[in-house]
Amino acid sequence: MKTARTPRRHPAHPSRGLSLVIPFLLVAAALLSGCSNAGSTTCDQYAAQSFSQRQDTEQALLAAHGLDKYSIANTVGIVKALSNYCGVGGLGGEPKAGKNGGSQLDQAVDWTSTKW
Repeated sequence: MKTARTPRRHPAHPSRGLSLVIPFLLVAAALLSGCSNAGSTTCDQYAAQSFSQRQDTEQALLAAHGLDKYSIANTVGIVKALSNYCGVGGLGGEPKAGKNGGSQLDQAVDWTSTKW
């Protein structure tokens, strides 16, 4: 009488799991790098952003400086400051900033001021 053979199980190779994790981490890092420091975004980069991307950048700037990103006064203030400093307007997607192209957005605002 023959006995049923149990199939041999090979332990999972550790590098196989890593091959799935590493690409995920690279994609996640790339996506988060744009959000990490809005203040280091240049005026040219800001000018090229779409309207919704600009809103995200503006809100991230306000939050990074401890300001209420839902405040209408803060929103109007940051938009006006960035528009004047970078020489941009409209709905976004401009080829480059009208001025201060290589300057960082953090330089557009006196963050120590209590008023816009």
